[in-house]
Amino acid sequence: MELSPLTPDDIAEVMRIERLPGYEETVGRFEADEHARQMASADVRYFGLRGGADLAGFVILQELDRPTVLLRRIAAARQDAGIGSRLVALVMDWVFQETEAQALRLDVALNNPRGRFVYERQGFAEYDADAVHYFLRIVRSRWRELRGL
Repeated sequence: MELSPLTPDDIAEVMRIERLPGYEETVGRFEADEHARQMASADVRYFGLRGGADLAGFVILQELDRPTVLLRRIAAARQDAGIGSRLVALVMDWVFQETEAQALRLDVALNNPRGRFVYERQGFAEYDADAVHYFLRIVRSRWRELRGL
């Protein structure tokens, strides 16, 4: 499975995944019109992995015009299939190969230890926390080190 850009034609599949049980508190969700607005924004990208004709998982990147890109949302159609880990690795590569960003950051809910484990295994480190979220990031130099560059 390869990372591919998503289009407005993929919004229904994105919404199907982000509405899976358990994701309401850990992933979040937009309505179709908000996804369309996000996709039309110059500093936002949607990417996905396909399992055949269906979307296996997706990620939303925001703030692509800033030194630190925001990984806003990531979700997989099936948990425990390695899709989330694959998405994170591919998106990190895309951000650091295709943009001038110096870091990639995300917020992970305190009640999402599975997500935090995936991110930390990929090289993200906690830089702050509040009562609801851990704030994690990976900097370009750490990504280069992990990739042997």
